This record gives sequence, structure tokens and C-alpha cells, in this order.
Amino acid sequence: MQAISPRPQTENGLGRRLGYLLIPLIVGLALVVLVLGSAMALYRAAHNGRIYTGVTIQGVDVGNMTTAEAAAALRETSAYSSQGQLTLVDPRTGEEWTFTPAQLGIQVDGQATADAAFEVGRSGGPLQRLQDTFQSWYYGRSLSPIVVFDEAQLDRALAGISGTIERPAVSAEWTTNSDGTPLYNSGQVGRTIDRAWLREQLIQPISAFSDARIELLTHDIYPATYDDPEKAARLQRTLAAPITFYFQEPLDDLDLTGVTLPEAELAKWLRVEQVTGQDGHVEHSIRVDENAARNWLAQFGTQIYRQPVNARYYFNDDTRELVLVSPHINGRELDVEATLARFVEQINTDNHAVPLVVKDITPLAHSGATAVELGITELITETTTWFYGSSDERKHNIARAAANFYGIVVAPGEEFSFNRYLGSISESDGYEVGLIIIGGRTIEGVGGGVCQVSTTLYQTAFWAGFPIVERWEHGYMVNYYNDGEGPGMDATVFTPLVDFRFINNTPYHLLIENYYNEENESLTFKFYSTSLGRRVEKDEPVFENIVAAPTEDIWEYDEKIPEGTAMQYDWAAEGARVIVARRVFNADGQLLDERNFVSNYIPWPNVYRYGPGVTPGDYSAVVEPET
Repeated sequence: MQAISPRPQTENGLGRRLGYLLIPLIVGLALVVLVLGSAMALYRAAHNGRIYTGVTIQGVDVGNMTTAEAAAALRETSAYSSQGQLTLVDPRTGEEWTFTPAQLGIQVDGQATADAAFEVGRSGGPLQRLQDTFQSWYYGRSLSPIVVFDEAQLDRALAGISGTIERPAVSAEWTTNSDGTPLYNSGQVGRTIDRAWLREQLIQPISAFSDARIELLTHDIYPATYDDPEKAARLQRTLAAPITFYFQEPLDDLDLTGVTLPEAELAKWLRVEQVTGQDGHVEHSIRVDENAARNWLAQFGTQIYRQPVNARYYFNDDTRELVLVSPHINGRELDVEATLARFVEQINTDNHAVPLVVKDITPLAHSGATAVELGITELITETTTWFYGSSDERKHNIARAAANFYGIVVAPGEEFSFNRYLGSISESDGYEVGLIIIGGRTIEGVGGGVCQVSTTLYQTAFWAGFPIVERWEHGYMVNYYNDGEGPGMDATVFTPLVDFRFINNTPYHLLIENYYNEENESLTFKFYSTSLGRRVEKDEPVFENIVAAPTEDIWEYDEKIPEGTAMQYDWAAEGARVIVARRVFNADGQLLDERNFVSNYIPWPNVYRYGPGVTPGDYSAVVEPET
């Protein structure tokens, strides 16, 4: 007999039993979902085009309303926009301004708010929509109204108070009054209302349809240049007193001890400039119109200026060196630029005393100059004239005048003036009364004989080939000057109107020496320089328009003539137009200058002067003058 074992339980059997148990659960869950879905479908169908139940807007129940009905309900239930009170306060002054929300450009957008209420339970995913729908039905859902800001209206409303609160930033600046005086205008800090912040603060009371009192938030606006009181005070101190310019060392030969710049004049020169640094910081700086100051200072230059005086020398022909006769004298001039620099340096200080800077002018022909340095290396020409038969007074005056010209140095390009070195002619200057020619007549006067010096110097310059700038002939041909070079080679002077002038048109200095020889009754001028190899040609004088000398002699009474005697003062001379031609050639034979020197002489009779006891025309009484 065979035993039979029981059948073991398998996994398939266990799963089958669990499946039997889950079927009711799944079916029940499906039924629940089906019921809920049906219910939701019915709920949504019931709210088709309407806001779900439980949605309120600021206490207004808009559930089961269309969006149009909800928007209308919001307008009917709220007059807040036109009746609410929003008070704005300036926290600095406490001043207040009250507006309705509408005046501030604030409106509740009823349609947009109703549209937002309609979207509750209809936006988002399925679960989100289900959750929002259930919560609004079961708990209720409160929404805030949507507020719209009309920016233009808000700006118009704030414009009414901005004049009290807001102001622009104004930079400090310097201007000028009508008289040119600098004027300082202080800077101003600006102020503006923070409109963005104000809009944020208005949202809360608008959302609650409540009145509110809001303190405005304002911001200060600083200008690029706010203020510079230090510079304003500095300018005030600068203009508080005149500027005094003084000499650091008194000038003995000058009456001027200093000059004063009035405040009114100084004010016209001052400029206030705005300077921006690399960091963007703006500062003001007080400046001086240097051109105006320079021109003002320059007016005193002529009064202060002193021309330097060259040293005087003679040329030693053996050593070929210069021998000092008299030392140089420094000139001086106002150093306008240095004075201006000191003035500008002190303008921002309280020191109102500025030194006038004076600088010395040392001539090239100074006491230590050498012959080589000045180009004075050789004799280039010399001329001698004679004064036979001259009175002692005339001889004295010749020697006295010639001494003024010994050792003179004429710089390259310089114009020599006889009258400049001659100076004044008077008895106090050492001159004696002699015979002079004025207006075509020979009369007694101080300085007779000076023209002998100018004539000799003219002839020397003539033969040196220098350009003659000014030369005047005597009224009639004088015997003294006809000897030697002949007629047409004289030169008269009458300070300060009639002068003799020539130009040293060489690159070297010219040294003038002269020698008075009493024994030979002659005067010699020597010119020393560096020869350029010039050659001078002179034609014999050409006489034109010759007029014979008057045949009738002139007799004039003179109580100074000894009794019973007469003296001849002038000798008869014919009148004529005398032309002397000169040609100057350079070392290569090239013609440098050609000129005719024209002299117009009037005819002149013999002139006698007689003393007491002499009958005019008594030639037997004529005696020779003492020599």
C-alpha cells in the first residue's frame, strides 16, 4: 500500500488570495474618485463663468458672480478712491498735505481684480486647482484688490508740494558785479522726494481701503561744487586793502619810492577758476589776470629804467689792447616778470606788500672787456681839421666839447648821436662865450667852436663808410671848414634840434678817440674797430647855382670893441649849391652805398664890428683879433 503525502502551499495561491482582498479596496477607491470627479464636475459646471464660492475681495463676497458682476460690486461697495484720505508729511518741517487716492493717481482696478478672483481654482496643475477650489469653498479665500498707479497724475499731485520740499542742487560759483568785482554765490544742496518709496508705502492702505498718514522720504542732492567759504573769505581779505609795491633798496636818483595798486583796480584782475581734480573733486582757485598786471607794472618801467653807460677806453697801438679810461656804469630796469611772479605768489596771502624787482644791466663794453671781445683791434680811419686864427674862447670850447667824445664805444648796429654825448652847452658846463652862427648870422653865444668837433667827427664817419643818418651844413661857407676837405664837408649842430648821427653798420664795436693839438691848432678823430676792407671814394665838390658874395660890407657897432678900433668877424663868401658824392665799396669791390651830400650855402658879405670913435667904413681902424 502506497502512502500519499499532502500537497504543499505555493506562492501563486497566496497572491491569488491577496488579489481577492484588494479588489474591493480598488473598486471602492474608484467609486470615491468617480464620486468626487462627478461632484467636482457638477461644482464647476455650477460655477461655469462664475467665481468659485468663498472668494472675497476686501470683505466683498464675489463668489458665484461673473467677473463683470464682481467688478461692478467692487465699484458699488467702495468709494475709497474718491473719499479716502492719504496725508503726506514733510518730516523736516511737519507740513502736511492731504489727498484722495484718486488725486494721487491711485485707482482700484475692479476688472483686473475680478479677473484675479475668477482664476482662483482655475490656474495651476490639477491638484493645485482642486486644492484651491476646496479651500475657497471650505475655508474661504480673501484677495487684495489690484491697485493701479497713474504716474503722470502722481507727478501732478506732487508738483503742488515739490516747490516747498524739492529744490535743485546749485553749485557754488563766482561771478562778477557790474564793476567787475568778483562775487561769490554759495552753493545749495538740492532735495527730492523718493517717489518709488512713496508708491510702496501707499500700497498697504490702498489694499486695505484705509486712510493713512505717510512721512515722505526725501534725499539730499549735493552739487558738483557745494561751497567754498574759505576762498570767499580769502578774496574778501585780499580786497580789504590796496597792494603796495616797494623797492627793496631805495633808488637815490628816483623820486618814486613805491606804487600803490588800488583795491578797485585789483578787483578787475582777479579771476576765480573752477578746477576739477583727478578724483572728480571740484575746487575754486583765485587767479590773477597776469596780462593786466603786467601792463600795469610796465608803465613804471620808463621811470625806473636807466641806460647803462659804457666804459671808456683808448687803444694802445703797441700792445693792441684797450686801456680803461673810465669804468662802466650799470643800467637798471624793472624786472616786470619777476615782480609779477612775486605778486602772483602773494595774492593768496595776507601780505599786501610786494617788492619791485629791479635788475642791473651790464653793458657789453664793461670795465673788464678786452679788445678781442669787442672787436676793437686796429685803426680803421682818422681825420684832422684845423682852426687857425680862432679866438681863445673858440679854442677852449673845441677842447671842452671834444673831451665828451674821447673813448666812446659804439655797439654794432647802434646809431651814434652827437647831441647825446655832447649834452648841454652853458657856462656852468665849462663853455665860454664865442662866435656862433645862428639863422645865417654870426653872433656871440656860448659854445662857439663846437661845430669844429661835429665837422671833424662827420668827416671821420664819412671816410669810414658808415651810413650818415643826419647831417646839416652851416648857413654859409666857413673858412675854418673849407681847409682840408673843402666846401660841403662841414656839419653843424644845435642841441637839441640839429644833430649829427651815423650808424655803425659793422659786426664789431667802434672806439672813438680824439686829440686836441693846441700847438698845431688842429683836432684829430680816430676810429678803432676791425677793418672790413671797405674802400671809400669821394668826388671833388660840384658847385651849382653860384651866387657872388655881396660887395657891400656890413659894419656893426659893438661897445665891447676897444675905442678907435674895428675887427672883422665874417669874411665874404659866395653862395652855392655844393654836391659831394661818396661811394662805399666792400673788400670784393662791390658797391655798398652811393650817395650825394648836398649843402646849400647863402652868399655872405664881410662883416666888421667897430668900437667908439670909429666911423663905419674906416678900414684903417681894422686890427687883427688877438690869438
